[in-house]
Amino acid sequence: MFRVVTYSLSVVLFTFLLSNSALAQDGEKLFKANCASCHKLNKKLIGPALTGVQDRWEDQEALYAWIKNSQDYLKKNPDDSYAQELFVEYNKSVMTAQALSDAEVGAILDYIANPPEDKAAPAVAEGPVARAPAENYSTYWMLGLVVVLLIVVKVLSGVKGSLQSVKAKLNDEVLPEPKGPIEGLFEWMANNKRLTVAIVLVVLATLSVQGWFVVKSIGVYKGYAPEQPIKFSHKIHAGTNSIECGYCHHSAYKGKNAGIPSVNVCMNCHKGISEGKVDGTTEIAKIYEAAGWDAEQQAYTGVEKPIKWIRIHNLPDFAYFNHSQHVVVGKQKCQTCHGEVEEFGYPMKQHSDLTMGWCIDCHRETKVSMEGNEYYTKIHKELLERYKDEKIEAFTVEHIGGLECAKCHY
Repeated sequence: MFRVVTYSLSVVLFTFLLSNSALAQDGEKLFKANCASCHKLNKKLIGPALTGVQDRWEDQEALYAWIKNSQDYLKKNPDDSYAQELFVEYNKSVMTAQALSDAEVGAILDYIANPPEDKAAPAVAEGPVARAPAENYSTYWMLGLVVVLLIVVKVLSGVKGSLQSVKAKLNDEVLPEPKGPIEGLFEWMANNKRLTVAIVLVVLATLSVQGWFVVKSIGVYKGYAPEQPIKFSHKIHAGTNSIECGYCHHSAYKGKNAGIPSVNVCMNCHKGISEGKVDGTTEIAKIYEAAGWDAEQQAYTGVEKPIKWIRIHNLPDFAYFNHSQHVVVGKQKCQTCHGEVEEFGYPMKQHSDLTMGWCIDCHRETKVSMEGNEYYTKIHKELLERYKDEKIEAFTVEHIGGLECAKCHY
């Protein structure tokens, strides 16, 4: 009998401890699901910081009633000065009524009183800092090699002259007057015409090739990655947090330019996210300064400061490009031109050449998705008729006028 009672008590105790452990774990989930959008543990957000909330309420039943339905509590308890002052202090913001049981409210309060140890979040590995392409030093190496060869020729000429002088003394001969370097060079060239022509041709070919690459690179800024006023990482936003490009660059779907998102777009999230995983509060504080947001008072001051972003992708004035035409009609992904942006850390860089040749190659290779695209219904029929003899059924941008000069230059 004693063994049975002991076993029963053990089962009851184990079940009780297990339920308390599960309830404590549920408290964190309940807090994140119902409270975290307006409250932080140790910092004001839309509502007050919740650490020590049980100590601030004398009546715990009143606290439970307040959490479940604050507006109902205020109506039924107009004499509760603390609750009334709290409502006024936070701009009479109405707290959403929570459909929680007493046990669930208790679990949330237990989590607030005993939060898990805050383990430092591992720093998000930023990709290597994108820099402008390294300068091509091949020309300098070539010039250095020429200088070295000239020095060697000079030394060998000196040795040759010394040997000739010794030989002349031994044979009692009189040496002619030494010639200057330029006169000697011309004499050597006259005696070695074929070799001289070969050397001149090699030098001219090398300089021509190097000059061509220098001229070709004018106006090409692939890899350009300027320092920005705020260390914004696409890897964190578009990669880790999977934020769609169109959320920030919504005008890319509606017009010519992708546009720079306004600081109000940033504040949609960063009103509640005041600390980053890499730079802490430093960079987000710059957003608050630009928006005129007082994080302590949770209110706008009205004093704003523009963010002076530095433009990265900049086409010449004589070239026309329309984002919506490519993204909406052409169904192209942002990565086609901008690369795997979700993997780029800070600073953002220009991924592609954006030259005329680069665009033409893309227009020649990119197939037009005409099936199910009403924009191309009529064009598709005309193209099938036009190229029926050539039996072409998959058309590229080239076939719909993608190589016409006036499409991009007018």
